[in-house]
Amino acid sequence: MHYCTTHGGGKILIKNTDKYPELFSSIPQSAQLSAVYSDIDELTELLVAYFKQGIERGERCLWIIPDSLTVESSKNELEKAGVVDVEKYITSSHLEIIPAGTLSESTLLLESVVKKYMEEGSGKSLSEDFSGFRTNLDVKGVGSSFKTCLEGLGNILGDIGQGNRENLTFLCTFPLEGLSGSSLLELVEEKGVLVNRKGKWEYLVNTCDVNGQKELEITLLKAKKDAEATNRAKNSFIMNMSHELRTPLNSVIGFSDLLLEGAFGPLNTKQSKYVNNILISGKNLLEIINNLLDISRLEAGEKTLKYEEVDIASLIGEVRMSLLSPASVKRITVELKIDPAVGNVRADITKLRQILYNLVSNAIKFTPARGKVVISACKKEGVLEVKVSDTGIGLSKESHEKIFMPFTQADSSAARGYGGAGLGLYIVRNFVDLHGGKVWVDSEVGKGSTFTFTLPME
Repeated sequence: MHYCTTHGGGKILIKNTDKYPELFSSIPQSAQLSAVYSDIDELTELLVAYFKQGIERGERCLWIIPDSLTVESSKNELEKAGVVDVEKYITSSHLEIIPAGTLSESTLLLESVVKKYMEEGSGKSLSEDFSGFRTNLDVKGVGSSFKTCLEGLGNILGDIGQGNRENLTFLCTFPLEGLSGSSLLELVEEKGVLVNRKGKWEYLVNTCDVNGQKELEITLLKAKKDAEATNRAKNSFIMNMSHELRTPLNSVIGFSDLLLEGAFGPLNTKQSKYVNNILISGKNLLEIINNLLDISRLEAGEKTLKYEEVDIASLIGEVRMSLLSPASVKRITVELKIDPAVGNVRADITKLRQILYNLVSNAIKFTPARGKVVISACKKEGVLEVKVSDTGIGLSKESHEKIFMPFTQADSSAARGYGGAGLGLYIVRNFVDLHGGKVWVDSEVGKGSTFTFTLPME
């Protein structure tokens, strides 16, 4: 270990930690640990080392994996780190791996779910004679409620720890790009934090008064700036490539349309079929590219809205007309149930159109032939409420939160056969959030889905 001495005489303790299996062995044992990371690779490396140590110590481990990972890839990473026969530990309840999509993003609901998992996990650890219990949580999007969230999770650990004698360890991880500089400083001042610098994990803790903050600020904010620069470069690349792809793709779609219309002469049945396939594939690819552009703009901070008076009934009718073609191919009926009293709402018409388009196109995509999609809208308690219902394949309860994450689809085998990049609902949630509204889904497997979003009327 070594000390960084600040100009004011204060000291910030920095302990160098290596990779497997020593990553956590040089850190003081604590019920609550915190870490920040730049990307999914850093987070995976950290969590693998954390749970590998727990398995080796005979603790019961509940690994809550981020949605960008799968259970299988998590098992593979543990095996690469030297954990032999991961399945054996899962079968014996030594290790449980669940996706983060099953948790709520609401801070209050999140705390209640975490408390439930901690109580159940620590209880099983005690009854099944494990040496302790450890779990983790990746915390995103808490913003100004960061400190409240951290305190709430700490209180949960305190409550559970008082009633149990076994060892409890809880690791909270935070993406660097989602934290402000003041939040980073709070982490170190209160708990100490693990950070990755130049490929090496280090444990930072403020050992003295406010004079020690300058060195700490330089250390953490540089890491944050590096992460933001990487993210900007990624978004810039996606935006540039998307623009380059759209030009030739629009030509493919345009000429396919002309061929189908017979502008260059009649096509036989087989030719029409193949050209139509080209047209459908081109439009699907263009939709994915447009969604990638929307996500890149969101991550680049383009979150302003251009408010104007929007005629809801007219806009919904317009979106319905634009999607009648794919609906008619599957003989799906698209019905409207618009309350005449809905009138206008102040909103960004471009983003509202995208919200509706993504929801209705999803409903058509996941509804079998001869099914039905219903779009309804009404005023309700000072908000506009819009519902898109279908008679499609439905979703398991565990997928209700997960599907709103980027590059994610429902986990049922039936859903995987419908394709798509898993971007549409992520964009829907972000655009609804920008308007100050809410979006959620009610669904059961085999019984269709109803997606509902609300927007403030003023």
